[in-house]
Amino acid sequence: MEKLRQKVEHTGCEDGNIMLGVNPDTVICQFERGACMEAAFGGRIAQFVTSEPIRATTRLGFMFGALLEKPAQRAAACAILNVIAGFLCLSRIQKACPKECHASCREALKKEVGGKSVFCLEVAPGPGHDLGIQVDNPGDAEVILVTGEGLVVPGGQEVAGTAGGRRVIFLSPSTAGICSLEGLEHWCPYGRA
Repeated sequence: MEKLRQKVEHTGCEDGNIMLGVNPDTVICQFERGACMEAAFGGRIAQFVTSEPIRATTRLGFMFGALLEKPAQRAAACAILNVIAGFLCLSRIQKACPKECHASCREALKKEVGGKSVFCLEVAPGPGHDLGIQVDNPGDAEVILVTGEGLVVPGGQEVAGTAGGRRVIFLSPSTAGICSLEGLEHWCPYGRA
């Protein structure tokens, strides 16, 4: 959060209201499961898919120094980070692609991982699990795929952050804000602004 604090310092972003809500009618990324929590700020809307969405009005400044101990708090923080990254033009991806793009995205990701051993951290069953050779232990993987929920579940940050030379690819619009802020590899070729 310190990097985000530095980016927004003296911009007024920390004082503006951010609305968190749930949009049950939106299409979510094929690699995620859960409810689509949306954060709205400054005319921008960004998504974060989670099993623990929050509905609230808050401010960015309240996040700085917060412990974010619960998955729901971390999910809300990620949604807020996504919308602020979009507002500041740090990230262009804030919403999932239309369903028509799902097959092309999945095929391109299959080529990207190229039959390597893959550990999926909170990647939805089905299309996400036909990528590479699935392993049950992140230590056995050549590639780790992470969705937004993988960032907020207990232990998820440790798996994603300590890959030990393994390639970590963050999937979906849910991870766009943190990837743009931290310079992490992000996969969402058809995501929308």
